[in-house]
Amino acid sequence: MSHDESLLEQLPPEKLLDTRNTRVITPAIRMMEEAATVERYLEHERANRDRAGIIRYLTDRIDDIYEENGEILPGEQSQEQEMEGEHEGDIVPVDEAETVSAMSPPEELLAYIHNLGSEPDKEIASSFDPPMWDEL
Repeated sequence: MSHDESLLEQLPPEKLLDTRNTRVITPAIRMMEEAATVERYLEHERANRDRAGIIRYLTDRIDDIYEENGEILPGEQSQEQEMEGEHEGDIVPVDEAETVSAMSPPEELLAYIHNLGSEPDKEIASSFDPPMWDEL
């Protein structure tokens, strides 16, 4: 009988998680060595008391177990596979790629800007009025 099996036998989720005393719950969670065991307690807690602190402690323990064993978390594994799948279709053959030319502004806009530069500087400088106090 493994350590987790004896823990499940002596302190099933209903018994361990029924108490309000976290001093009893947290050491028992730390003793758990298998993610499947912790997940059973997590399911029970979510279905019954749904205490955020206990749920966080259980999920952290699952993460720690996967880390200790050098395994990838199930959620992270599917994310990695999705990312790999996204990059497979990103490569476009050169013969199918469209060439994009740099966008040039319309001729009218260029002429307008050019005319602005040729206007005398006096007109521009003389049109400056200080802002009114209510505009600040």
